[in-house]
Amino acid sequence: MLAAVQAAAAVASEAAEPFVASRDAAVRGRSLECLTQAVYYEARSESDDGQRAVAQVVLNRVRHPAYPNSVCGVVYQGSERITGCQFSFTCDGSMAAAIEPYAWERARQIAAAALAGAVYRPVGLALNYHTTAIQPYWAPSLVSQTVVGAHIFYRRPGSGTVEAFRQAPAEDEPDAAAPVRYASPRMDARRGPRVIRASYEMPVVEIPVVERPVRVRALGARPAAAPGRSGSASRAAPTRATPRVVIQGGVRIYRGS
Repeated sequence: MLAAVQAAAAVASEAAEPFVASRDAAVRGRSLECLTQAVYYEARSESDDGQRAVAQVVLNRVRHPAYPNSVCGVVYQGSERITGCQFSFTCDGSMAAAIEPYAWERARQIAAAALAGAVYRPVGLALNYHTTAIQPYWAPSLVSQTVVGAHIFYRRPGSGTVEAFRQAPAEDEPDAAAPVRYASPRMDARRGPRVIRASYEMPVVEIPVVERPVRVRALGARPAAAPGRSGSASRAAPTRATPRVVIQGGVRIYRGS
């Protein structure tokens, strides 16, 4: 039993190998942007360690065969669907809000260090996490690794060794998901970080106006006499004025004399 506990502790303490980013400047820039977004939106209010832990999970997934082999591919996995996005900020509208320049720069520094080979060892080989405020259905099927700030990190039972993370990162970094689903933060040399907002078509709802004709008679006026009665022949029929149209409370009313 003691040997089993020691073996489990050794596996739990095993950490990922340092990440090696692409040598291509453009590819490395896209990786940095996507990883910065993940750190910022997932752990903006966390400590530096809390942000390092999130970055480590993203890079762990890049090298696991169950996930895409690029940083942007991991971050935006499933974002093209209404449900199923791996990171909720890519499909719940979070990226439509303005970003905080100081918090963005802090997340960017954490992401840059991770891409340069910094490893946050307490997370180990974790592939999943969630906040301490929720209990997702999948949590009991995984092995708890550690708690960092407001997040609980998990590793898979069958992915407890470095050998399981055999997927080589891609030489190219694909573009992120289509901009119709989110607003993508971009860097502006003059204004600093800003947000390019996605445009959404709002449905136009037509509300029909009920046309209800109303006859209005002046107070004390007599109705016209029916033909054939006494005195009716010599009396000329009253001339009807042109109706006036007004709208009250969304109802179109025809008024005449």
